[in-house]
Formats: sequence, structure tokens, C-alpha cells
Amino acid sequence: MLEHAEAADHKILYLVRTHSQEVQVLHEARTIAHRLDRPLFAVGLQGRARRCFLLENVAEIKGATAEEHGKLCADRKRVTERAMAGEAPVTVAPELPEGGEIDLTDLDGCPYYARVLQTDVQTVVERFGEKMPMPHEFDQFARDENLCAYELAKRLVPRARLVTAPYAFFFHPYIRNALFRWMEVTPDRVDLVIDEAHNLPSHLRDLATVSLPQESVRRARSEVAERGDFQLPDGPSATRLLDIVGAAVEELVHALVRDDDAVLPPTVFEDALLTALGGTTHRLDTWLGALATWGENLREEKRRERHLPRSWAHTVALTLLSWPQLEPPGYVKVATRTPRPALEAYALDASVPAQGILECHTSVHLSGTLAPIEEYRDALGLGADARMLDLPSHFPAEHRKFLYDASVTTRYEDLRSDPHAIPRLADRLVEVLSCLPVKTAVFFPSFDLLQRVLDAGLQSALPGNVFVEFSKMPSGDLWRSIEGWKRDPDGTVLLGVAGGRLAEGIDYPDEELEAVVLVGIPYPKPTAKRAALREFLDTTTGRGWEYTVEAPAARSIVQACGRMIRSEHDRGIAIVLDKRAPAFATWLPGLEPIHDLAATTRAFYGGRRARWAAAAHRATPRRPPDAPPSPP
Repeated sequence: MLEHAEAADHKILYLVRTHSQEVQVLHEARTIAHRLDRPLFAVGLQGRARRCFLLENVAEIKGATAEEHGKLCADRKRVTERAMAGEAPVTVAPELPEGGEIDLTDLDGCPYYARVLQTDVQTVVERFGEKMPMPHEFDQFARDENLCAYELAKRLVPRARLVTAPYAFFFHPYIRNALFRWMEVTPDRVDLVIDEAHNLPSHLRDLATVSLPQESVRRARSEVAERGDFQLPDGPSATRLLDIVGAAVEELVHALVRDDDAVLPPTVFEDALLTALGGTTHRLDTWLGALATWGENLREEKRRERHLPRSWAHTVALTLLSWPQLEPPGYVKVATRTPRPALEAYALDASVPAQGILECHTSVHLSGTLAPIEEYRDALGLGADARMLDLPSHFPAEHRKFLYDASVTTRYEDLRSDPHAIPRLADRLVEVLSCLPVKTAVFFPSFDLLQRVLDAGLQSALPGNVFVEFSKMPSGDLWRSIEGWKRDPDGTVLLGVAGGRLAEGIDYPDEELEAVVLVGIPYPKPTAKRAALREFLDTTTGRGWEYTVEAPAARSIVQACGRMIRSEHDRGIAIVLDKRAPAFATWLPGLEPIHDLAATTRAFYGGRRARWAAAAHRATPRRPPDAPPSPP
């Protein structure tokens, strides 16, 4: 792609799902430049919230949206530019406390942006052309030089042949147009790469989904009440309207949802609002328009006062105004209890937000788990003429072995009907782990099953440094803790979930991980949204079950197993503890049942001493210091 981009004077835009994947892309680009023995200038973009030194210790900014943060930034940039042009003085807090909180109203312009305006960009290009920086190196350089890392990266982008960025930079239309302006190219001169592409359809569906959380309605009501309630045109007060909206959301969630979510009957929400308000659809739209205008005025008022330009009332009103247009076949409306009580218009058609892909000169979509490729192509609307290529791994086949245990299963009905199923599963897992003389990752279908197996005896049976992932663990704590486990010679077992952060996107090279155990088949949890998606894909492709149940499970299995083989030198055994594993033999070459596991592992690992036997002590699984207690 670099050869083509240089010959055609195109630019490569390489999209990644996570920041750790962005590091990998830049590492590869650095290696290519070294082998070619010529400079290759590349820039890694990250969100403003991650790179804003001025506002990083402002409490009010925590949880700000990209739009809200962008407006604050734009105001300070404007003041800074005027000050540097001699049109107005610029005042900044004299001292920005190290790690402490500061008041947003104390800040005027931005000294970091001012330094960017004074910087010779060509000098920076020459410096980074000699040694391409990783994102943390780039940020440290900017901090040392008192430069805004976000604005500096934007100014370097026109000089770069390769630009890496998270998905969000491309798939939000407004941000995508801004990105093309920064790159100084039109879309027809962009060669697009989408890494970990198997994540993209679900990412785009989530991006296009419209949600009305119960908490947002409550905050909107409090916002209006705190600033003085007001009467809507020929209608109720604003707080009365929001009380009715909140009550309708709460009632529908309570009445319909038994587990995670439930499909809303047609127009049930709209009918509930109109009945309680005693109005017509036209009058309701008028009231919502007035509430949206009030919220927009509040946002501008806060902006003038140097506060975060946020209005919950504005957000809720716009969501309600758009609600009637979000109809089948592109959407299904559901009430959800997890991760929060809300009403959602869940987007089923990922091809609509994917349209920007077709504007580019070409696009390459890659993943080790993209199959079935036809499903991916059709989900994004790439067209029948899109080229599809399925290549076998170039790593030696004899370096990996796939086994399964037909004596156990995690089938829901079996676990529910047999009170001894979970303890038996825990005992079998201990037996399997005791045969593995290497660092091992154990991935469960869910956090719930992981905890149940721990409580059934696994927790007291594991020696050494055992790392346990939990669902709401902050990312920073997770990365630091897992890096410590990987380096620890006493590290024995890692416990996580298939499809989770530890099972996808993290490399465990060499002896950091040499075995994977999958406790059961990670079929996606049946929900109302997944059932609606299955029906949608049945209608559009005739393969709803395969695309919404089988393919996601297979991808989770292959992603988890792939953690142990990261180079042509790595070796590992992957074991599936479930009698249903043969259904996925296509994705697990050479899959065979377990016979004498101890003999098999001795032969495969060359008689290495059992890690468990070498452990000098037994300890319960180690959680990070701030981990919440195990649920009852």
C-alpha cells in the first residue's frame, strides 16, 4: 500500500479500534522505514480528551463529549490567536497545579496552543522523520516542550504519508470531513485500511443507535428546575413534560424487561406521552422544539461563562424529536435494563454509517477472524464486486494444537438443571491447568460464569500470581496489572472472558502466554436486540442464525486462541472444555478430543517442569488494589 500511495501521491489512513493497536501499526511502519532505508513520516491521531494538557485536571471536563470539549477548545484557541495578533490580552491561570483540580473559569487562552503557533513545523517533521514516535513518545515530547499534542498532530498530518486514527475519526461524518481537511486531501486520494475489521459492523450499529437513558431525563428535569421552570407554548411546564417522559421510560422498562432488554410494541412510547399530556403529535413536537431551544440557549450561556457547554434538556429534546423517524426495517425499538435503564432505537443496518468507506479511492479490511467474509461485505454494503481473500496462517501448523474435552459443557440448560455441574466444571478446570507447565489464559463465556466457577472451588486451588479480570475494571488499571502479570515469573493463570479486553487486541508473545483454555462456547447472550438483528439478516441475507450466533462465537474462540501465537516462533495448546467444540472444527484445524492430557502436554512442551509444582505458595487470585469485592 505504501508503494501504491507513493506512486499515486495518495495518503494511507489506517483505522484502529484501540490505542494499543495504533502503537502496533506505528511499530510496523517504523520497521518498514528502517528496512527501506528511507524516511517514512507517519502521525498517530488520538482524541482531544486524551491529549489536552490544559484541561486534563479540570473536574468539569470529566465525561465531556467530543463536541463539548471541542467547543471549549475552540474558544480558547480563538482568544489565543487574537492575543498573539495583538488584538487582546490573554490570561491563563498563573500556575496549573500538578495533578490537582482547577476551575474552568480561571482559564482564558491556551499557552500550549500558543506554543504550537510559534513552532516551526518543518523542524518537528525532520526530527520525527529520523525516528518515528510512538503515541506516548509523541505526547511526552509535546509535554516537555509545552506544546498541545492534539493541535501539533493536526499540523503534522498534511506532511504524513501514513495517518493512524481510532474508528471515531472516520465514522462520524463531521469529524471525517475535518480529518480530510487536516490531511489536505479529497477522499479519492485516500487509501483506507481498517484493522480488526470484524469489530466494525457492531461498532457502526452502536454508533447509529439512539438512546434515551432514564438518568438523562432525570438530569434534564433537575437542570430545568434549578434554573426556574417555564411554560411551554400552550402546554405544560417543561418539568411536567420531563416528569411524564421519565415516568413513561421507567414504566416501560419495569413492565417489559425481564433480563437485559425487550422489544417495544409499536408506538407504545409515543402513545404513553400523548395520553399523559393530552396533546397531539404536532403539539408535542412544538413543545419539544421549545425545550430544545431553551437547552441550546443554556449551552451558549454556559459557553460564554467558560463552563462546559452542556444541556441535558437539549439532548433529551433532540432525542425525542428524532424518535418517530427511527423505524423498521433499519431500527428496532427496545427497552433495556443493562447497562442502564433506557429506551433505545437500535440500528440494524450497518451499511448506512459505513457509506464513507465507498468515498475513498480504495479500502482494505483485515482481521484474523473476518470469516464469513460475505457477511462482513454485505453488512457494510461494500458491493458484490468487493474482492475477498482468505489466507491460511503462515505460522507453522505444528506449533499449535487444538483439543477439546467432551466430558463437560457450559450449555445453559445443563448448568441450570444440574446442581453439581459448576463444581464439576471447576474440578475439571483444575485438572487441566495442573497439566499445563506454562503461563495459561482461561477465558469464560461471561463474568457471571467466571465468578461461579471461582466460588465453586477454583479460587482456593490456584497457586502463584493469578490475575482475574472484572467487568468494570478501569482500562489504565487493567493494562498496568496485566503487564505486571506478564513479567512476573510467578505468574501462572490469567482469568478473563472471551470477547473481552484480555482476549482480543493484547499480545502475549514468547513465554508470556503459551496455553489457552476456553471454558465453554462463547455464544453471544440472547437478547431482544440480537433476535431482531437475526430476523433482519434473515430477511436480507437468509443467514441470520449463522451471522448472529455461530460467526460471533467462532470469532471469539479464534481471537482467544490467537493470543498465544503472535509470531512464527510461538507455540501453544488451546483446549476447549465443552463437548460442542467439534461444531467449530473449521476454525480450529486439527481439533481432536483429549486422551492423556498429561502425556500430550509433556510431549508438546518438551518435558518442561510444571509451573504449578514450582510455585512456592498457594494464593487466591490477585486483583488490582481498587477492584470491587466479588458479588454475592
